[in-house]
Amino acid sequence: MIMTIDGNQPFHLSDTGLPESMTPRAIARDFRRVHRGVYADPATELGPIETIRAAWLRSGPDAVVGGVSASVLHGAQFFDYRDHVELLRHPTGQGRRTRHVRVVRADIDPTDIVEIDGMPTTTAMRTAYDLGRRGPAWLGLAFLDDLTAATELDLGELWRYIVDHPGVRGIRQIRGLIPWIDAGAESSGESWMRHLILADGLPRPETQVVLRDERGITVAKFDHAYRAEKIGVEFDGFDYHYSDEQRAADAARDRESARLGWVTLRRNSAQLSLDPIGFLTRLDRLLDERARRR
Repeated sequence: MIMTIDGNQPFHLSDTGLPESMTPRAIARDFRRVHRGVYADPATELGPIETIRAAWLRSGPDAVVGGVSASVLHGAQFFDYRDHVELLRHPTGQGRRTRHVRVVRADIDPTDIVEIDGMPTTTAMRTAYDLGRRGPAWLGLAFLDDLTAATELDLGELWRYIVDHPGVRGIRQIRGLIPWIDAGAESSGESWMRHLILADGLPRPETQVVLRDERGITVAKFDHAYRAEKIGVEFDGFDYHYSDEQRAADAARDRESARLGWVTLRRNSAQLSLDPIGFLTRLDRLLDERARRR
């Protein structure tokens, strides 16, 4: 007889709540081994939260979920990193890094820890402090955009936290990024594009700007836009803009936007990687040309 457990949560062999019938031999037979001593239902694919829980169970209750894994538990959407769980431990604590688990040695103040889904996790403030110091800078901004949208992080309090915790790697970067944080970003690609724009000294665009026609019907929602100059700037993600159907829809949308006096500047990740200067030069020229028309 194959045993089952309620739900799809991973569990540790040392769990005192397991039925007596679930012996180590029976568990090894009926469940999938995720980590040493940690098992899960073989018919269930572990999502990001379950993957984090499995790694935390393996590392023991003294481990604290941190980094990108903490941002996932706080509700961030851009990254899930199922294959790379981040855990924090005291510098003298036990626990080794494995292929799928990164263990960081760090002093964590108890006030920087909150419990989420039964797991000790760095607070949104501490998580932002840690992620915003990571390079490259555009990625740090993406982390901060995402976490701010998920938690309504108070940027004034984040600044004070940074002032109170100086002298660490990346502190200059996060100080520079705070004024650029925008909870309106809907993908890491949009954060990357906005970082390029701002780092080049161009005016800051608005995010998620809706354009409507004379009847009030929505024509477009621009990732970034300059209302006065009527410029929409779009980051074309691979998942949504590469089918023939979607390209046709984008072209129709751009034509209707043009009829209303708007110009749309589109770039995908390959174009931004290969020719960021070309993108910035084109945007700068458009801003200048359209400002002179007003």
